[in-house]
Amino acid sequence: MKAVVVEEKGVVRIVDDVPAPVIGDYDALVRIVACGFCNGTDTRIIHGQMTPEQGLQPYPTVLGHEAVGVIEQVGKKVRNLHVGEKHIRIQGADTAGSRYSSTHGQMAEYGVLHDWAAMKQDGLPVPADAPLKPSRLPDDFDPVACGVLLPLCECLSAVRNFAIGPDTDVLVYGAGPMGLAMMQYMKLEGAKSVTCIDCVPERLEKALTVAGVDEVINFQTQDVKKVLEGRLFDRVVDAVGASSVILEGSSYCKPYGMVCALGVLRKGDSTVDLSLLKNNSRLHMLNFPYEEYAVLDENISYIRRGLIDLKNYYSHVLPMEQVHKAMELVANKQAVKVILTV
Repeated sequence: MKAVVVEEKGVVRIVDDVPAPVIGDYDALVRIVACGFCNGTDTRIIHGQMTPEQGLQPYPTVLGHEAVGVIEQVGKKVRNLHVGEKHIRIQGADTAGSRYSSTHGQMAEYGVLHDWAAMKQDGLPVPADAPLKPSRLPDDFDPVACGVLLPLCECLSAVRNFAIGPDTDVLVYGAGPMGLAMMQYMKLEGAKSVTCIDCVPERLEKALTVAGVDEVINFQTQDVKKVLEGRLFDRVVDAVGASSVILEGSSYCKPYGMVCALGVLRKGDSTVDLSLLKNNSRLHMLNFPYEEYAVLDENISYIRRGLIDLKNYYSHVLPMEQVHKAMELVANKQAVKVILTV
């Protein structure tokens, strides 16, 4: 099958010789319709800025973790997945025996879903964190637009993990798609105030108009220290992925406040001098999502009610073969997010 492969550090190409999935009794074969290009993780995988501990597999490796697809075939013991359903939470093909590894591996023509619930019911071992409820999408949802749904679920779950709600004052570094979505969920969850720091005027404008934040600060044209002088926050969120943000952010924490790290730290920028963290502040590392699928139904409800518009979270739809154009748009900050169609 065709797939997007990182051949070596900085080298990406489309190949057509990745082994297609072979499903087992408890599996479903999924035809992938679209896959979001992750501005953070995918870029760092491409440029060798992640570590094996963060999930990077050896090059050459198949890219992509934000796929949406349609089930085409199910194994004979599958009971909770059905042909024709649209799903997220797809797994990249097992590339054992080929020259390609799989770093999530969903920028490809096919992937796999496992019926974990059926396996558990039949007494088979399943991972402790395996979602037993299928991550099915409504039939009337556009699968291409849903290329942003997984990251949106990650953002809603992050807001819950960070315990952001009523009476919470929040400072957010970064108004990329993840920061933007988190800020909108913070306001929907009743945050008392949300202040955003970024340097891209278009992103700051979206923070105001889409997320409804209370204040934006452009760190290239404004002195952040002067603007925030005398102000402290219950939560300071790093949606960029930089140790410098974690350290700077802690200085704006109230006593018992929390620095919330969502952005994935780059390889080589993974050391935080804890002696420099503000006294009586806490650090919550959430570089990778937790319980994101548990909020899928709530997210679908937000979308149904018109409180979340998927179109606010992507700006370009390109065929998978134009992955280099997607990389260029993201690198130059000309895209909110790119969805690749397969």
